[in-house]
Amino acid sequence: MSAQQTRAARALTTSRGIVNGVGMEALLGRPVRRGLKGAREGDVIVGWGQKENTADARAFAKKNELEYWRLEDGFLGYLNHPSRDKRRLSLVVDKSGIYYDAHTPSDLEALLNRDDWVTEELLNRARAAMGRIRRWRISKYNHAPFDLSPALEAKLAAFKGPKVLLVDQTYGDKSIMHGMASDAMFGEMLETALEENPTALVIVKIHPDVLAGKKKGHFDVERTYDRVLFVADDVAPIALIERVDHVYVVTSQMGLEGLIAGKKVSCFGLPFYAGWGLTHDRQLCEARIANRTLEELFAAAFIVYSRYLDPFTGERVEMERILDLLVAERQMRRPRGNRAVAVGFSFWKRKFVSKFFGPGIGHVVHIKPADIDKFEFESGDCVMSWGRKFDIRLDDVPDDIPIWHMEDGFLRSVGLGSDLRRPASLVLDRRGIYYDATSPSDLEHFFANHKFDDYELARGRALREAILAARVSKYNVGERGGIDFRARAGARKIILVPGQVEGDASLAYGSPEIMTNAGLLEAVRDANPDGYIVFKPHPDVVSGNRDGAVDKHILDCCVNETIAAADIIDCLEAVDEVHTMTSLTGFEALLRGVPVTTYGMPFYAGWGLTCDRQEPTGHRGKKVPLDGLVYGLLCVYGRYVAWPGGISTSPEAIVESIRREAESTGGKKPSPLGSVFRKIRYLIEALLN
Repeated sequence: MSAQQTRAARALTTSRGIVNGVGMEALLGRPVRRGLKGAREGDVIVGWGQKENTADARAFAKKNELEYWRLEDGFLGYLNHPSRDKRRLSLVVDKSGIYYDAHTPSDLEALLNRDDWVTEELLNRARAAMGRIRRWRISKYNHAPFDLSPALEAKLAAFKGPKVLLVDQTYGDKSIMHGMASDAMFGEMLETALEENPTALVIVKIHPDVLAGKKKGHFDVERTYDRVLFVADDVAPIALIERVDHVYVVTSQMGLEGLIAGKKVSCFGLPFYAGWGLTHDRQLCEARIANRTLEELFAAAFIVYSRYLDPFTGERVEMERILDLLVAERQMRRPRGNRAVAVGFSFWKRKFVSKFFGPGIGHVVHIKPADIDKFEFESGDCVMSWGRKFDIRLDDVPDDIPIWHMEDGFLRSVGLGSDLRRPASLVLDRRGIYYDATSPSDLEHFFANHKFDDYELARGRALREAILAARVSKYNVGERGGIDFRARAGARKIILVPGQVEGDASLAYGSPEIMTNAGLLEAVRDANPDGYIVFKPHPDVVSGNRDGAVDKHILDCCVNETIAAADIIDCLEAVDEVHTMTSLTGFEALLRGVPVTTYGMPFYAGWGLTCDRQEPTGHRGKKVPLDGLVYGLLCVYGRYVAWPGGISTSPEAIVESIRREAESTGGKKPSPLGSVFRKIRYLIEALLN
């Protein structure tokens, strides 16, 4: 086929779902068109799995001597559940069959029957990936809680003997028929498990929709069995598998997860991972002629056979990138509840904050802080509150209702929050909030207890480098252009002192000794009598939106130069050190290798990266690498939303978005009238979202 024909090659389908599927063109490597007419040489016909409605498309491909590709979700399928977030993480493309149909050959089966693809590099990647999947309990769908519920934990703990797991499937599941199995096998599987494990608790995992009456399963959940516990909790499969010694399945993918978790697995049907010497099989498959190690099976299915898509950028990526995203989502608690009770949010914030709550929240109710003591909380509720603003009022929240604190993130926007610019990132914290050094926070707990692996440090390093290359900061305001403090400072040490909003919570909770810009400037001058001190007021103070102006006599005594309009990154690149109370500028200086002295206890202090004038508080004192700090703060702790759509995204995508927008403005400051119109535009954007 010529290069021109290759460029023109398309994927044709009769399926509206495939045409409209997010990222499908990137995954297939060609444009996707609905309709078979006009097919030409080089085109392929595609359909979903073994669905009956693909018969005409398959016949058309055969008649016209075109390739037919069967598509199916991959084994790391979604960030959440497809009913909540349709962005697909992976896809398999099979040109001879499909992996779950044991009646016919498939590309995966052919791959496992030969050895020409096996390399030590692939096997090492497989081992590392399985280790991450086990540690962080990653699955095809990743919406379930990381841990079992306390009620289920209590039931399992009450039984002191061995435990085995049976996995039900919904009635009519096509993988049962295609896996050479039948509905009758589920009853046989239960009888066998009870007989083979006479002293064990037999846990039967059924689909939550079965218990809710929405779907039918294969077991009578109303019947009482000795030693049988039916579990319909929405749980991470590996969290349940870890509690048992043996996993029984018909064709469920949980059998593969049992193998990854190191458990004995018995298969009554013939799923794709059976027949290779890894499982105890009730059926033989003469077409599967090789014995495979678990690493080889995993490498074939997850690395060679599957294709992956970054859901936030739409780009084809390797499996490890998908694991990076899934792992970061599992490393910190996320809000869960039937209802989020949002306390004291302004009308403007109400229009966007719920987008950051995440898919674990059912719906949102907004109330005034004064109404907390009268509000009727329900089981399954959680509370959302901005920062520490309403802590006294929150004392009236029942003890069994979790309280989450919300605050601006660290890659916020192009423009100020006080100008009503919607944030691209916020943080949610169950223990406290990052700027409060007087009490624990989820971020502090993460840094104090987490051991970073090479993948996490690599992602942190890549993100740090992207931030530096894009010249991104929190607000991305100020006029860009070269700054030469050295010409005026001579040989003196140049110290940047970033101003802060006085009265800000980060000072009240993070800098008890010095809480004003004037006090900070005096302390810096006392410690550095010969230094060339550059003071940059906070953008919100410069704009007139917040308090924090410094008296002229303090500036005259302590400051060599005040610079208000410049871009903070230009400033950081032109100084020797940064001295701050708790400003995020200190973190941005660390990213650029600029030494930082702290006079308070910001979130980045106390981890061996800064010179701290205060003793570390809480659990700080552990050495955290810079790239680990970046990873924990931006990849794990931060929550990101892309506007105007309001869908979740990644810090990497936000950095690129901010870079493009900042470049389009050139950092130019609008006129006073322009500022008014900008604030009105931002308000309208939020209200119409």
